[in-house]
Parts: sequence; structure tokens; C-alpha cells
Amino acid sequence: FTLLSEVILDRIKGLNPLDLSRVALAWGQASCKDDLLVKSLCKAIRTNLTSFPKSRISYTIHGLSMLDCKDKQLLVDFASAWATTGPEESTEVLHIISGLARSGALDPAVCDRIAECSLQCVPRFNAWSIATILLACAQSGCTHAEFLESLGRAASLKISEFSMTDLSAAAFAAAKLSLAPILGDCIPRAALDRVSDFKGAQLAVMMHAVSRLSDSPGEYLPVLENAVLPHVPTLTPVDLRYISMAWAQASVSTEKLREAHAARTIDLIDGLDPSTISHITWAYFKLQVRNVDLFKALGLRCAASISSFNPSRLGCIALACVDAGVHDEVPLVTIARQALRSLGQMHPVPGSRLARAFIQADLESPEITALLESLASVASQQGWTGLSPSRFEQTDFQKHCAETVQEFLPSILVNQRHEMSLLLSLVLPHCDGSHLNLEVDPLDLQLSRLDRAVRTRRDEFL
Repeated sequence: FTLLSEVILDRIKGLNPLDLSRVALAWGQASCKDDLLVKSLCKAIRTNLTSFPKSRISYTIHGLSMLDCKDKQLLVDFASAWATTGPEESTEVLHIISGLARSGALDPAVCDRIAECSLQCVPRFNAWSIATILLACAQSGCTHAEFLESLGRAASLKISEFSMTDLSAAAFAAAKLSLAPILGDCIPRAALDRVSDFKGAQLAVMMHAVSRLSDSPGEYLPVLENAVLPHVPTLTPVDLRYISMAWAQASVSTEKLREAHAARTIDLIDGLDPSTISHITWAYFKLQVRNVDLFKALGLRCAASISSFNPSRLGCIALACVDAGVHDEVPLVTIARQALRSLGQMHPVPGSRLARAFIQADLESPEITALLESLASVASQQGWTGLSPSRFEQTDFQKHCAETVQEFLPSILVNQRHEMSLLLSLVLPHCDGSHLNLEVDPLDLQLSRLDRAVRTRRDEFL
């Protein structure tokens, strides 16, 4: 192929569209990645784009994607031209969707356009095609409901034909695309029937998927947990994250796997990214498992790479570390500083978690004082208290803050300045609790609860 590449480069300007397509497919299937040839090939294809036979478009996209083509716009233009009349063969859909996905050129709009013209092909897809297309749609953010539901129904009919790789891919995609109403429990049941055939990484993915696809994940997760236990020494950070996400979703776990999972997490702690750290931390918090060594390791790792953490992840970690009682050993002030830098990105849920964490920690720090007062100000300015009572954000804000603020109110009044009235009034229900009152002065609230107000600055408060 190296010698042939030189010949093709010399003659590429004279090749017709059919020959260009054949070269792209042949070199792609041979994985002969010659950057100069690919660049010249893309240029020649674009020149002849309007005269390409429709029957060769899918093969050309498939070949170019396997050559790591960097010209995403060329691939999108090709796919758009093809979508004007739609597929003649079901394999065209597979080649185009998987090719665009492989090259990072499959965005939601393009995927929806392909889906719209490909509906009639879904019943003809084999199991591998279904799994491959489902995964590409999930990763691209496809929103074409009819196409996705059709894929889900096709997957349920061919579930016994999936390989283990296809089954884990389809499960992951179906969970991400919220296809549980279409699939029912067919994937969780298939996972249990073939549980001994999965590899460790596939079991972690299946745990994550089953927790979202089944209304009764507790019926399936213990079996999957027992199966993954021998694989724990080989689990990667991504595998650990998927298991944690399953636990957080289902609130079900076995002690043996938790202990092994925690030990493996500590072993790999320096290689964990912010997403993995926050998911693991939140899972153990939701399970109410206070593994001190684990939380210390996660908290210190967060502090060491604090600039990589967004407000949502900071809120999860701060609250979990405080709840586990390790806040004296984890540099929470570092988290407070980063949260202050991220106030412009703050939303009600992470804001409520940060407020609850730092109120409960009750630490003397100018940074923490500034963060709590800033959270109150941001909440007021952005109208967090004006959210509809039925919306998740307000419910979560009240749930995470109200009981903590009520419990620690005297301490707040002692240790923080009067500006804390904004924060307090955000989380204290007014009258029947149907809305929150920003006009409440904290000095008028529950002053009899001074059991925590005996320590520092009590005289100043009085």
C-alpha cells in the first residue's frame, strides 16, 4: 500500500468519483493511514462532490472515517447530500452514522436528519448494526424520538443475538437515551442470563445501565456485583465511575464490593478525573457509607486539582466530606475559594449543597464566610426563590438547606455577619411553605435555639 499510495498521489487529479471512492474504502479497510494521501484524497473528493454516485457516498464516508479524516465538513456535506433522497440499502445507514460518529462529525442536527430518512430501514438492521447505531445516536445527542423508539423495539426483538460487546453498548446507549419504557427489563434479564460471559469493564457498564433501565434494579444489581467482584483489581477509573453511578441511582450495593471498590479507588486516586471523583464521592454519600480513608483521599485529590472542578462537583464533594466527618482533614477552604471563583456558573442545586456543607462544617474562615454570603446574594439576584414549587431545583434547595439551617441557625448568627439574612430567608419556609420569604430578619427566627451559640463571639452577638 505504501508503493501504491505514491502512485495514487501522482494520478489523483485524474481519478473519477468512483475510483476516488474505491481508494478511500480500500485504504480505510487496510488501515493504511497516509496523511498526505488522505489530504489529497479529501481535496479531490470535494472537487467532485456533486458528481459522486449516491450509491458510493456511504462507502466513501466509511473509508474516510477509518483513515481518520479530519475534514468533518466534507463528511457532513456528503451525508447531507445523501439524506436528501435517503438510503437504498440498510447498510448505508450504518456506514454513514458510524462513520460520522467515528470522525466526531455526528452532531444532533445531522443525526436527526439521517434518522428522519432512515426509519424504514430499522427492521432490517441486524443486532450489531442496532447496537452500533444506538451507541452513535446516544453519543451524538440524537433527538429523533420515532427513530430511537424504533431502534429500541428492534433491540428488544434481537436481544438474544447480541454479542457481549453489543449488549453492553446497547445497554449503555439505551440508558442514556431513556429507552426504558420501550425496552422494559429485556436488557437487565439478558445481562443476568449471560452474566458469566461479561468482562469486568462490561459488567461495570451493565450495572450503570441496569440502574436506569429497570424499575427494580435491586433485583439485578446484586448478581452483577458478585460477578464484578473478582475483576476489581483490573477495573479502570472509568469502570469505578460507572459502578458508582449505578449505586447513586439505585441506592443499592453490597458491602464486599463497596470495600473492594473503595480500596481500588484509593489505589488509583492520582489518576481519577474530576467527574470520577465527584461520582464516587456522591455515591458513597447517598449510600450513607462513611469510609473515612476514602473520603480523605477523594477530598485531598480534589484540593490538589481544584481548578478542574465545576460548582456541581464542588458541591457534591464538600457536602459528602462534611457528612463523613473528615472536613478537619480535607482543605475545605480550598473548595470555598474555587466556589467563589465560580459564582457566575452557580445554580441552585450545587449552591444549596455548598451552603449546607459549609454551614454544617462550622469552620472559622474568611473565605467560607465570603462564600456563604455570596451564595445568598447570588440566590437573591438570580431569583432562585421564585422557582415553581414543582421544579426540582427548589425542592432540592429546600431539602438540602432547610433542616441544616434550622439546626445551625444560632451558630450562624454568632459566627457570621448580618448579611447572612439573605441565605437564611432563602431556606426558611414562610407561613404555609408554599413560597419562601426574602423579607424575614434572622434575628426574629428561633432565637431560643442557642444551644450551639455558647462558644465564640457569643458576647458580641448578644
